[in-house]
Amino acid sequence: MTERLPIIVAGAGPGGLSAALAIACKGFPVLLLERNRIPTEVGAGIQISPNATNSLKEWGVWPYIAKLAVTPDKICINSGVTGARLSEISTSDISNRFGAPYMVIHRADLQQALYHRASQSDLIEMLDEREVREITETETGVEVRCKLADGEQIFYRGAALIAADGVWSRIRTDYFGNSPAAYSGKTAWRATLPMQMVPSSIDSDNVGLWLSPKAHLVHYPIVSGHMMNIVAIVDEDWSEQGWNTKGDAVWLNKRFARWPREVRDLLAERDDWLKWALCGQDPTQPWVRGKVALLGDAAHAMLPFMAQGAVMSIEDAAILARALDEVDGSMEDRLAAYEQARKKRVCRVVNRARQNGRIYHMRGPLAMARNLAMQMMPAGQMLKQFEWIYGWKPEDVKFGL
Repeated sequence: MTERLPIIVAGAGPGGLSAALAIACKGFPVLLLERNRIPTEVGAGIQISPNATNSLKEWGVWPYIAKLAVTPDKICINSGVTGARLSEISTSDISNRFGAPYMVIHRADLQQALYHRASQSDLIEMLDEREVREITETETGVEVRCKLADGEQIFYRGAALIAADGVWSRIRTDYFGNSPAAYSGKTAWRATLPMQMVPSSIDSDNVGLWLSPKAHLVHYPIVSGHMMNIVAIVDEDWSEQGWNTKGDAVWLNKRFARWPREVRDLLAERDDWLKWALCGQDPTQPWVRGKVALLGDAAHAMLPFMAQGAVMSIEDAAILARALDEVDGSMEDRLAAYEQARKKRVCRVVNRARQNGRIYHMRGPLAMARNLAMQMMPAGQMLKQFEWIYGWKPEDVKFGL
């Protein structure tokens, strides 16, 4: 890379912004292209586990996150049928065991924090309303044709292109020829609620996870504890694209009509529900083609049953930046090393999330056996199951190429 062409990143979501920061921290110039306005505020809350926290500290994002993120005391798992407590995980135990905190934050706040940090870097240029329409590889890099909001076409040259354009990535389907994300048969409904409107029967200080046949519900505090994030996930035959489709509150409340009183009271407080279809991507398909690489949801969109979607994109960014900086050889070699270093772990997380989805939505004798096993399991044993995820560190990764 004798010519200082920038690394082009397509997409300014958490994955794209993380990639831009990680790459710039290694001394490479970055051109970040976003088809919408920057930053685009969409999505629900995000759980940030220790395997991402250290990277956010390294990139200087921590001061922006600390004001709005919440570190709850515990994660409480409950039955959505009887209301009984099934298990608890102490977040202080997580922090002590893995050396970094477990936090919850609104996606928009994380995105704003990443954006503000990126805007301070002299090595990062961010341009919005530029949709990538065509990619051409050259001997020295890539040439990207973008469509502007007014229809004008403009070209950019870079040393490589990192596609962080999300679950419905056009670069993945059009340039790589990979399959589109597949609908899971589940939808997620989200709402945020001012804390003064949260029923007193709900534990508003901690993460609550409620399990029931064909549905589960998660709630936790965000925005410095002033708001509660609520996400209800249900089996539903609906698969439109988008993050902000208006949901039918009457339908949702009927769907949860037999749940414990505190959950029904919580859902009844809102009528402005938004929903989106949960889609997953086959992570075994190629992530790299020449000087173009997929990152985050574009490579491995996963179901949210491990709360690792955004975290995996942050991990991707850290390893991609290390590969660009540390691997000898061509750009193709560096990107191939990134894919090789990430793929096995990501596939394992994707598979575990799918498995959790089946476990969360069990019914009948299987659900009873699940509940009994969780109630009898010591807290330390429960936390030990997360060791392979939460204990991950970028510096422990070795490149095989």
